[in-house]
Formats: sequence, structure tokens, C-alpha cells
Amino acid sequence: NDYIREWLPWRAEYLNIILEGEQQAKGGICEQCSEAEGSVWCMSCAGVHAWCGPCAVKVHRNLPFHKVQRWNGTHYQPTSLMDLGFLWHIGHGGDPCPCNWSDPDPEESGYVTGDSPSNHRSVAFLLGRPYDDPVIRKSSWFQMTIVHTEGIFSHEVSVCKCPGSDPNDWHLDLLHQRLFPASISKPKTAFTFDVLDHFLIDALECKTSAMSFYQKLKRFTNNAFPERVPDRYRELMRVSWLWRDLKHRKWFGFGHDAEKGPGDGGLALFCPACPQPGLNLPADWKVRYDRDTVMRQYVIDGNFTAQHMKMNKPELDVALSDGKGYMVSEGPYQNHLQ
Repeated sequence: NDYIREWLPWRAEYLNIILEGEQQAKGGICEQCSEAEGSVWCMSCAGVHAWCGPCAVKVHRNLPFHKVQRWNGTHYQPTSLMDLGFLWHIGHGGDPCPCNWSDPDPEESGYVTGDSPSNHRSVAFLLGRPYDDPVIRKSSWFQMTIVHTEGIFSHEVSVCKCPGSDPNDWHLDLLHQRLFPASISKPKTAFTFDVLDHFLIDALECKTSAMSFYQKLKRFTNNAFPERVPDRYRELMRVSWLWRDLKHRKWFGFGHDAEKGPGDGGLALFCPACPQPGLNLPADWKVRYDRDTVMRQYVIDGNFTAQHMKMNKPELDVALSDGKGYMVSEGPYQNHLQ
């Protein structure tokens, strides 16, 4: 309470500084080129900055998940790096694939030139090329939805077209960028490693459901109209399941030896507290201890919500670690019941 009383006289000043931060920054001049109007500012960058559209794209070349806003004459309104002309190059260390650049052929469509929409001129600016210089093929990029801890982003992504590159390995190129594809063939949605880790911790510590977690991300993206944000809830459910399986195999050391896979119970934690002959009990444990002292007990709680885990179509289930954890394999179990 003393800290709150100390703050109260400063409340009006705090509010005034917050509102000052929402006026046009740097006098409306781009701090990068000092020529164009500085109508863009970034809510994710530290400090107060002002850039023109092409300079904002250049500064955020390796920061695709920053949130930007554009001055409309009276206030800042949300925009996106994609709307400013950002093109995300996968491979070549963030540089464009050299095979995507060539002299424009008047007979061939699918190129971005100086006569193309203004937002894509930022691509040429970003690469330090004049607008009338070699251009990039439109066929080399497509739009993707990428889910990150800061929200759901749409980006135009350029793929590598170098000789020897296999289009079927495109999902692996995403994985090298720490993006987990939602599908193998022609992925159009990906999740960052960070957001998948955040979901695991939220589920563990806060007991957050996948629906609530994704609703939070939608609010981060568009708090006023979350229904306008792309719905990738089902993709989150599937990808987080795969991510958890990969994490388990990594934690138990099976990812470092490609020839060795987990056996029965290989992904289960060893419990040093459970009495186990030959491990933590002496040879004469039957004589030394009372039966009740070393008796192993199995307890089933009364959590009736467990029935929610019953699958409607178990025949369609795909097991990732059947018999590798704490439960026996489904096949031997069913044979035992019969």
C-alpha cells in the first residue's frame, strides 16, 4: 500500500507521458533516410522511432514478428510489415535466393518491377536495388500464416529455387528457420518454436487449454475484432502434440542417436521413491521390512472428467509413443483383455 500511495501523486504525469508516446514521432521525418515522411513506428522496438515504409522494412529485415503502426494524419493505426512490402527470404541467411533474380522478360509474367504496386517496391529497396534493376519472380513467394507469442502474423515468404533444391523439402527449410510447419505438403501455416514452448509452459503452470491460449493470441493480434484473425486452433492442437513428442524424445536422449529408438517404457521417468528390488531395496528386504512398508499401491482418483478423453473414433487415432511411456502398448493390452 505504501508503494501505491507513493505513486498516486504521479498518476496524471504517467498518463500524460503515455499519451505523448502516441503522437507522431521524430517530427514526422524518417530517421533512416531523413527524406521521406516518417509515418511508421514500431510498438515492439525499444525507444521511439519513425521510418518511412521502405526504411521500416529494411530495419526489420530480421525482425518479422514486430508490430508496426502507420500515422494516418490524426493517429497511429495498425498495419503490418507485409503491407509495407516485407518479403521473408527463407534460406541464404535471410538474403534472397540468387536464382529468384533475373533480367525481366517482357514475354514472361510473374515479376515485380518498378511498375508493380508500391508496397513491393520496398523489396527492391531492402536489397539495395533500383526499381528498374533485376526483379524478383512472383512465383517464388506465397503468403503464410505464422503463429508467434506476439500474435498471428501474415507474411509473404520467398522460397529457394537453387539447382538441386527439392520443393518437397520446403517444410524442412521452414524448420531450419525455427518454424514448425502445420503440414508436410505445401505448408501455408507455421508455428514458431517459441510459441510452442510458451503453450507447453502455460498448460503446465496455468492449466491453460489450447482454445484459451489461442484466444489470447487472437487478442494480442486484434483486441477489438479477434474474429477477424485467422483461426488456427486445430493446427495448434495437432502441432503442439507433435512438438511435445519431439521434446520427450530429445529430453530422453533418443534424438542424438538416430539408430536407437525408445523401447517399452523408454519415455517414462524413473521414480527413485518407488520400492524396486535390485534398485533401491536391499537383498533381504522381505525379512527386514513389513509388507505394508514396501507394498506398491496403484490409486485411481475420482476425476470424472476423464471420460472426456474417450475418443469418438479410436480406430482413426495415430499413436506417437504407444507403449513408450507409462502405459503398455495397445495391442498386447487388448489381447490381454480377450
